[in-house]
Amino acid sequence: MIGKIIGFITNLFFGGKKKEEVKKLDKAIQVKNEEVKDLEKQVEKLESKKRVNKKEVASLKRKVTTTKKQILKAEEAVKEDNVDEAVKFLKKFSK
Repeated sequence: MIGKIIGFITNLFFGGKKKEEVKKLDKAIQVKNEEVKDLEKQVEKLESKKRVNKKEVASLKRKVTTTKKQILKAEEAVKEDNVDEAVKFLKKFSK
């Protein structure tokens, strides 16, 4: 009984902040997914052209793959409601 009361009080003070950060991260993930789709379209356009700078295409592909990996890790943090990870990824995504 006392444990439930203490848990309720801690959630009251600290739980709201956790959910807020996780929600922000979820929105940031959606924005990053849109950016990845745009980058993939750019890569396809560049590859379809006959004269293409291969370094530019390779760097765009690298950017797409690293962003996808970051998104997967961030989605895991959202599923686990891990606030520390959420804050870390929010800092990365805000750059």
